[in-house]
Amino acid sequence: MKVGPGGEMLDGMCLRSFAMWWVGLGWLGSLAAAEPEVEVAFEAVRIDRTVAVDGELEAYLAPYRAGVEAFASEVIGYAAEPLSRSRPECGLSNLVADSLRAVGAKEFEEEVDLAVTNFGGLRRDLPQGPLTMGLIAELSPFENYLTYLVVEGEFVMELARQATRGVALSGISVKLDAEGNVLEARVGGEPVEAGKRYRVVSIDYLVSTYDSLFREEWIVEKRVSKNLVQRDAIVLRLSELNAQGVQIYDAGAGRVEVVTPKK
Repeated sequence: MKVGPGGEMLDGMCLRSFAMWWVGLGWLGSLAAAEPEVEVAFEAVRIDRTVAVDGELEAYLAPYRAGVEAFASEVIGYAAEPLSRSRPECGLSNLVADSLRAVGAKEFEEEVDLAVTNFGGLRRDLPQGPLTMGLIAELSPFENYLTYLVVEGEFVMELARQATRGVALSGISVKLDAEGNVLEARVGGEPVEAGKRYRVVSIDYLVSTYDSLFREEWIVEKRVSKNLVQRDAIVLRLSELNAQGVQIYDAGAGRVEVVTPKK
């Protein structure tokens, strides 16, 4: 047996490992000692209208730019007035949540009781007039896949308690007092029951990050779409409404109501 630097006994295998470690340490030390000094210089290049156009690059990009611009300019809906993000609900948030609920029911081939997504994922307001593919891509730019859940009633009650905290809702109506206490919560017009199960469509990002709501003990079943992201759901829903001649308005639908005491 051999003895290591700390007095420990080393067998053949340990001796080989120790030797490799010792040689490696010496090699790293010599490498560090031999490493030359390197000077690094950089220059900031401003990219704006003062940069000269590269004709060859422009010619190369032209067909791709034409395709992107044609896609982005395709009209899929119409807003009767500007759509602005406003909590606890607005016409825009209701449109997105309704899109998840309607399109999710078809995607998962299930009845869906309610839908929930987050205001943070809505990245811009929409102007009055034609709504294009480009605008919807800017509104919902993330690859957040539709997710179907079967949940316990406690999930829906917690959702009602958090209804003013940045969630867009469909299929549920909530009344709260000024302190945030739930006075009433209804799904499909019926009071929410803690012992009942509900079918929900949301997005995978929210399910994996919103821990205070999407608790494992409340989720009975979960399925994630392999095909549709939130943006796709909005496009499909808007196209359907546009085919019916329906325009989008900025008004809420009374889904989240904060009741203030009368003076």
